[in-house]
Amino acid sequence: MRALNILGMCLLAAGGVPLAVQGQINPATAFYWENPFYINPASVNLDYAAYFTLAARKQWTSFPGSPSTLNTTGAFYAEEYRTQIGYKIVSDRIGYLNTTDISLAYAYTAKLSWNSFLNLGVSGAFQSQSVDRSKVELGDVSDPVAGNAFFKGTKEWNAGIGIEYVYDKKLTVGISGRNFLSFLKKEPHIWGGTNYLYGRYRTRSVERSFDLEVGFCVHQYEDDTQVEGMLTWYLNRDRREELLQLSLLGRSTGEAGFLVGVKLVSDLKFLLAFDYNFHGVSGNTFGTFELMVSYPLHKSSTCRSEWDL
Repeated sequence: MRALNILGMCLLAAGGVPLAVQGQINPATAFYWENPFYINPASVNLDYAAYFTLAARKQWTSFPGSPSTLNTTGAFYAEEYRTQIGYKIVSDRIGYLNTTDISLAYAYTAKLSWNSFLNLGVSGAFQSQSVDRSKVELGDVSDPVAGNAFFKGTKEWNAGIGIEYVYDKKLTVGISGRNFLSFLKKEPHIWGGTNYLYGRYRTRSVERSFDLEVGFCVHQYEDDTQVEGMLTWYLNRDRREELLQLSLLGRSTGEAGFLVGVKLVSDLKFLLAFDYNFHGVSGNTFGTFELMVSYPLHKSSTCRSEWDL
């Protein structure tokens, strides 16, 4: 669905063809495994008082008008009050469309036992979409298409909700709904409603040498559903967790890729992801690249297990 929209936008931007395309998009990222707060407002980083990320993604490199996405997130966890406040800012460019999402999230952590937690979260978002008129070639400026509301831009509100269960820093299961107000709108909207169901399990080595993690995610975007799997190897050295990580990714949409992460300075982490689509546009692109930097602040005492002692 997104591929068809992209093709229509690129044709309109490059050739001046007045097609009636839909402006709806759904920015993707390989780093929600690293930063699940991106897809679930209930995802709380129980280990730190603050956690920041900055990421850039270029999808379908070399394909004209392909999506380029920038996003940044920040989450602030008050251990005393078991509360997290977070923000997410996403800027997405696809063809001649520029879309922005600014959202704030609140989450509460209910402690079920000394090593298990249930996180509940909600978010509200302001979303806007505009058209870069310099990339649209219309044969006649008086053409009715030029005055269409789609070309004048759109602004709307949206919301998200989620729940996440964490057991001993090993098992995590979550479900979330992003942009769920879009499900209630009959008129065209910027971003469609999206649901996620995911689970992940990570071993914890007493010797702190390495960990393995497996994960799955069922991702439903309106009438489109895909499944993604992840396998990660973490290297821990000198009491520095996740000094190096290597991940393999696979998607039911015919995509596969890998992710590499390394801590070069303190807890400052640099990550690179690459994935390739073997269907559709594979012959016209070098694949998708993504970069992310993450940085946590102030280690907390919450959710510590024997592995931390």
